[in-house]
Amino acid sequence: MIDLSIHKAIRVISTLSQRSLIRSRYSWWSGNARFIYLSGKFLGAHLAHASLMVLWSGCICLFEVSHFVLERPMYEQGCILLPHLASLGLCIGPGGEVTSLYSYSVIGILHVISSCIIGLGGLYHSVFSSDRLEESTYGILLYYNWQDRFRITAILGAHLLVLGCACLCLYIKAVYLSGLYDTWCSGGGDVRSIKKADLSLNPYVLLRYIARAPFGSSGWILSVNNNEDLVGGHYWSGFYLVIIWVWHIQTSTRLSIKDSNFNTHHRMEPDPNRNLNK
Repeated sequence: MIDLSIHKAIRVISTLSQRSLIRSRYSWWSGNARFIYLSGKFLGAHLAHASLMVLWSGCICLFEVSHFVLERPMYEQGCILLPHLASLGLCIGPGGEVTSLYSYSVIGILHVISSCIIGLGGLYHSVFSSDRLEESTYGILLYYNWQDRFRITAILGAHLLVLGCACLCLYIKAVYLSGLYDTWCSGGGDVRSIKKADLSLNPYVLLRYIARAPFGSSGWILSVNNNEDLVGGHYWSGFYLVIIWVWHIQTSTRLSIKDSNFNTHHRMEPDPNRNLNK
């Protein structure tokens, strides 16, 4: 009986020792697989990555604003981000002329400030917070386990919801708010709102872009050349992404990692009660 208790205690200690970045049996190049037991550090890594992306966007935006010359077109100045902001109808007037740089500056500064806040969250979860979210005070709301089918599919659903909301925001901006920049407007292009009656909501019209070849002169989805098709595609994308989100938060995956036939079972967390009678 004593030997059985000692054997069980050794297995529990061995299990807990594997819940670390060093003992995860994965090399550094394995990426997220190293955080299979460390949900807290996994969140910290994602926050740090997001902070770097937001910081790059803000810094490059401010760099382009600081070197921008109003008398020259954007393509001659090698701009990367400002054309995307201009396509949303910000600080641009008739003929595609940039009227002001104020909105571009504000957007760049907000991205830099946001990156600092997100980066602090990444440092906190990577260094100071608990390695596992379920061990923290409020992390029980966001924790996950790879064997938990419901939680994994719910996390996927949350990501799809964010994408769906972003698509619908573009639709609302184009139809109900200030509109988008349209190069086909008379006078060399202008900002205009898209009429609901002119939207391309026909699935055949939208799916034919996907059916085209991605090479040659067909262009695949890059061949979209009007705002009506662009906004209509975002409308359907946002609608179906929200529907899929509802489905994912109410269902669970049919196959979990624990039940899979892949040769990864030896990497999963060992069961302390297994083979104790042997």
